[in-house]
Amino acid sequence: MTLRFDFMDTPDVPKALARLESQGLRIPVFETTYFLSRETVVPMSGGGMANWRERLFEATSRNASGVVEFFRLPDNAVVELGTRVQI
Repeated sequence: MTLRFDFMDTPDVPKALARLESQGLRIPVFETTYFLSRETVVPMSGGGMANWRERLFEATSRNASGVVEFFRLPDNAVVELGTRVQI
């Protein structure tokens, strides 16, 4: 299944899944598990960027809003799988 949201829409995955029930597809929204990926940026000395740029990129990446909040997913139904990305 693919959910599409337009540029000006506020993504709300549980609400979109609940609307599918009117089309005969029942998905128990709060019994569903959502799998997400998470990348953690790690600066590496001697990399391709200047040290200050690596630290700045790491800080902005860490301070960015989370995917769970953006898509309005229930906190207790999310499994995050992560990886560390060296820059």
